[in-house]
Amino acid sequence: MSAAKSVTLVKKSSGLKAGRAGAAVPATFILMDNQDDTFTVMGADSGTPPQPVDISTVATLTPAPTSDTPAVLSVDAPSGMTFAVHGLTPGAANVLVTATWNDGSLGPFSFTQPVSVTTSPTGGIVVTPGTPTTRP
Repeated sequence: MSAAKSVTLVKKSSGLKAGRAGAAVPATFILMDNQDDTFTVMGADSGTPPQPVDISTVATLTPAPTSDTPAVLSVDAPSGMTFAVHGLTPGAANVLVTATWNDGSLGPFSFTQPVSVTTSPTGGIVVTPGTPTTRP
């Protein structure tokens, strides 16, 4: 498993909301069909460039992150602000993430992370016998 990925959400005070016009479009994350990984959701301050901010004590991932194509990519229920994803079969999927402030003062902030699941490299060969026939 590789290092956790950080999904950054922009604070309301910056005037931007993740996923709205003018916000940066996230790069497609690439995962092989036999790989798992984790994502961690952080806030972002209004500085230039925005810096990550731990929001784990003030926000929750509600509703839980999901995949729009669960046959390609599955998503586990979050533990705090972190959740795991699992590449299942080659294809494209989007991870849909929403962070909601516990006291309702900010958000909800939504984020869509495009994911491309690719075929894992060949790791060997498999020999499959055919059906036996009887010689005359």
